[in-house]
Amino acid sequence: MNAQLQLKEKRRLKRFSAQLKVYSQINDELIGYSENLHVEGMMIVTKKPIPKDQEIDIWFGVDKEEKRLNRIFVSAYKVWESFTDNDERFYYSGLHFIAPSGDTLDKIQTLLYKLEDEKIQ
Repeated sequence: MNAQLQLKEKRRLKRFSAQLKVYSQINDELIGYSENLHVEGMMIVTKKPIPKDQEIDIWFGVDKEEKRLNRIFVSAYKVWESFTDNDERFYYSGLHFIAPSGDTLDKIQTLLYKLEDEKIQ
């Protein structure tokens, strides 16, 4: 049997596929799109690299036109990055959420439950 097939998933948290728009809290500009999400972070795809060693303030969970009340606001920092090697470069970054509030964690968990339900149906 191939050695790669025998590797076990070592991540603590289950990732949920989540194609969500991710915006800057500073100017509501679209930064990119999430690929997956869990309660402690997300993987995001962007056209510009996320800055190193810098806290970024983002929001996600609803479209820009929806009520501000429904947005999930969080600060994050990049823990890893990779990129495509073609003409239109895309950056894949792993973001770790920085000390989200209990309310924010509840909103993320509710979104994850919704994503799980949609996956089952």
